[in-house]
Amino acid sequence: MFDIVDLPDTGTLVKLSKRYPSLEIPVLETWLTLMRISGNCQNDLDQFLVRYNLSQRKFFVLILLMRNPDGLKVSHLAEGTGVSCATMTGVVDGLLNAKLVTRETDEQDRRAFVVTITAAGQELLDQVLPQHYQRVSRIMSMLDDMERTQLNRLLSKVGAGLDKARKEAEGF
Repeated sequence: MFDIVDLPDTGTLVKLSKRYPSLEIPVLETWLTLMRISGNCQNDLDQFLVRYNLSQRKFFVLILLMRNPDGLKVSHLAEGTGVSCATMTGVVDGLLNAKLVTRETDEQDRRAFVVTITAAGQELLDQVLPQHYQRVSRIMSMLDDMERTQLNRLLSKVGAGLDKARKEAEGF
């Protein structure tokens, strides 16, 4: 989530660039716009999902389980959502309490658990996903097919830049 709403104007950025010569104004302006829109998209999704008593993490866990009807280990769910196993255990507990998933001991590894989506979990997704997809279509309707393709290419480049920056930071 991007918590700053009051973004700096160009005059402020010019002053900052005098103090911090490595600041490239057009680069920072683009990054700030990307972060603001990304944060707005996440906030919008949160507001939509709260109507169904879902967080983004629970929503994405249910989607992963729908895609894997034989279930997934807690460790795979954690990896698939980018959180720790301890955090995922809490998420699964919440989904269990809501009767949206089941959790059984893994027959191959008695120390691990396999989580599967329940009929109630699938029914919830069957209710939520069509509305979610309609919302996404409305949001993206400002772009034509060529613009969406171009945006995907550009965002892939931003992702590659992020990966490069992470690797460089690890080198320190």
